[in-house]
Amino acid sequence: MSDLEAIRNGGAGRPPHNVEALEQAMIVWDEENYEHCVRTAQYAEAIAREMGIGGDAAEEIRIAALLHDIGKIGVDLAVLKKPAELDASERERVRLHPAMGAQILERVLPGAIAGCAGAHHEQPDGLGYPKGLAGDEIPIAALICRVADVLDSLTTAQTYRPAMSLEASLAELRDGAGTLYGEAPVAALFALVQRRKLRPAA
Repeated sequence: MSDLEAIRNGGAGRPPHNVEALEQAMIVWDEENYEHCVRTAQYAEAIAREMGIGGDAAEEIRIAALLHDIGKIGVDLAVLKKPAELDASERERVRLHPAMGAQILERVLPGAIAGCAGAHHEQPDGLGYPKGLAGDEIPIAALICRVADVLDSLTTAQTYRPAMSLEASLAELRDGAGTLYGEAPVAALFALVQRRKLRPAA
């Protein structure tokens, strides 16, 4: 039985239905953020498959993207939903969520899924967080999740700004490819949009 089959069915020393239980916790905590994670997971899986990643690997990326923000459970909702720019202390609290997410997930799911949660704010130029990883140090699942995460965040209205158009969002991703975002996931996203295989609501 594979790790993913164990996650879905129980067994291999893992509690049953780990993903479903974690999803339920996210829904109870903040349904709006959970819906963001669902969209991020859909985009991430599509990007992964466009990059030639299939089978259990693509499913693992989907699950990783679905749970990438679970560490935000440890951040005050008043901070996350503040309708204004965060102050320095608040920004530092938010920046803790990747590490907290990895700590939660590494106890119950395969390491690659926890690794994605822990690294989805890392950047190819090494200026991301929490560890300042660069280039090939960043897991491909995390690079894919970051592009999917940013796409949904930009094309969805936030408490501090309206939704951006798809065109403006894609321009942001294109301009940051290779520095802020992985080049391969951005290229895959553009290919999907060009063929109308992926179309956010914005």
